[in-house]
Amino acid sequence: MPKTFSEISEWIAAKISKHAEIDPSQVAIDADIVHFRLDSLILVNITTELEEYVGMELSPSIFWEMRTIAATSQWIAENQEV
Repeated sequence: MPKTFSEISEWIAAKISKHAEIDPSQVAIDADIVHFRLDSLILVNITTELEEYVGMELSPSIFWEMRTIAATSQWIAENQEV
């Protein structure tokens, strides 16, 4: 079953807050991903886990291409198999 924009963005925000060691309330979904100062290996790991969560293959560079949690979540929500 496809995930909603809200489910995807909340999942990504939770992962980013965990790895950035900040409170989830400090993760703005419209902030540029580089703002959270996560290295590329962590972002690739999050992407791998995200693929499993949403059930679709994603580009390893999706966060750099989309730039924000909101844009990434929107793209995934619109491109999931129904």
